[in-house]
Amino acid sequence: MDGPLLENPTPDFGGLVRVLKGEEKPRRVPLIELSVDEEILRAIKERYLGEPWVPAPAWRGWRFFPPAEGIPLPYLQQLTTLYYRLGYDYVRAWAQWPGHPPPILDEAEDTAPLSRGSRKWVHEGRGLISSWDDFEAFPWDSIRPDTTISDLMAQTLPPGMKIVVQSNIFEHVMHTLIGSEGLFYLLHDEPELVAQVFEQWGQKVYGYYEAALQAEDVGGIFHSDDLGFKTSTMLSPAVLRKLVLPWFKKYAALAHAHGKVFWYHCCGNIYNGVIEDLIDDVQVDGFHSFQDIIMPVTEFKARYGGRVAILGGVDVDSLARLEEPALRKYIRTVLERCMPGGRFALGSGNSVTNYVPLENYLIMLEEARRWSF
Repeated sequence: MDGPLLENPTPDFGGLVRVLKGEEKPRRVPLIELSVDEEILRAIKERYLGEPWVPAPAWRGWRFFPPAEGIPLPYLQQLTTLYYRLGYDYVRAWAQWPGHPPPILDEAEDTAPLSRGSRKWVHEGRGLISSWDDFEAFPWDSIRPDTTISDLMAQTLPPGMKIVVQSNIFEHVMHTLIGSEGLFYLLHDEPELVAQVFEQWGQKVYGYYEAALQAEDVGGIFHSDDLGFKTSTMLSPAVLRKLVLPWFKKYAALAHAHGKVFWYHCCGNIYNGVIEDLIDDVQVDGFHSFQDIIMPVTEFKARYGGRVAILGGVDVDSLARLEEPALRKYIRTVLERCMPGGRFALGSGNSVTNYVPLENYLIMLEEARRWSF
C-alpha cells in the first residue's frame, strides 16, 4: 500500500462528536484509538517521513510520573503531527502526577517485533498502601494534578484537532496504590481503608479533569479503567457501584457541564454487571474496548448501538495474527455491520500495541479510507 500519512488532512473533532452522537451522517470512516505504541509511531516516522524519532524523556519507571528534567516539546509535537497525518481528529494527553511516589514494578524482556527492550508492569501482590499507617504517611497533599502534556500539545495543535485527556481511578487504586491481591484482602479486612483510598484518589483525578477541561483545545475526557477480565468484573457490581461508578458519573457530568465528551475505555466482561449503569447512569458518550472472545463489536452494535457510540472494535488478537486477506475481510465485515447508522469509529479493540505488525495497522487504516457507503 502507499504510505499511510495523509498529505492534507482535514481534522474535524466537532464533526467526529456529532457523528458519534448520531447528529450527523459520517462522510468518511472516523478513526479512534486509545493509544498507538511509540514503537509503531517511531517506525512510521522513520520509514515514511524519513525523520529520526525524538526519544521520550527518562520516565521514572512509569509514564504518569514525570521526569525531573521535564517533558520536551519536540517529543510531544511529533506525537501530534503523526496523529494528524494518520487521519485522527484528536491526540490524547495523559495526566501527570508530580509528587507521587514511584510504583512497585516488575520487569521482563520485551519480545515484540518492535521491541522496547523490556516491558514493565505493576507488581500484582502489593501496592504502596497496605495499612492505615501507610495511608496516613502517604503524601496525598504533595500530589498535584499536572496538565503540562495537554498544555504543551495545544501549542502546536493543527486547526480542527482537539486533545482528549486521560487518567484512571480503579486501575490506579487496584494496581499502584493498594495492589491487586491487597485490594481483594482489604475489601474484606479493612473496607473503610479501601473506601478512603478511592475517595482520595477520586478527588485527585477530578481535580486533573477540572483543570484540563478549562482549555479550549481540550475536547473531552477519554477515561481508561479496566473493570473486568474474560468472564466477569474483577469486583462485584455492588462494590463497583459503591466505590467506582459514582466517580465516573462525576467525571462525565464535569465534561458535559463544559460542553465536552466523556468517552470510556474498559477491558473485560462487564455485560452481566455494569454496562447498563455506564450507559444510563454514568451517561458515557462512547464506549471503547472490544474483545471477540467476550463480545464482538458487531454484536455490541446490534445490542447497544442505538444508545451509546462505539469506539474501535478490531480485536487486537486478530489485528496481531491474521494474514492480510483474512484481516481485510475481517475489517470489512466490521465496517459493513457497524458503519450503517453512524455512531461508530473504527480502530483497534484496545490499542495498537508494539506486537501488532506495522503492516496490519496500516491495512486497518487503508480499509477505513477505502470504505464507501
